[in-house]
Amino acid sequence: MLALTVRAGDYITIGDNVVIQILKVGDLCRVAIDAPREMAIERAKVHEQNGETPEYIQRLREKYQK
Repeated sequence: MLALTVRAGDYITIGDNVVIQILKVGDLCRVAIDAPREMAIERAKVHEQNGETPEYIQRLREKYQK
């Protein structure tokens, strides 16, 4: 995993067709994601409401909640 420090207005690219723009940084972070329509982009909260947390999210939380 790559962890970055960013400022509002910064862009992050993933491959050739995904761009993430940091809109606001503060108590809450606001991001805009431009990606192909066929790419699934979901918040972990959606999975958790269904009673499931993907294993990769669990690993990340364990790693970074120290």
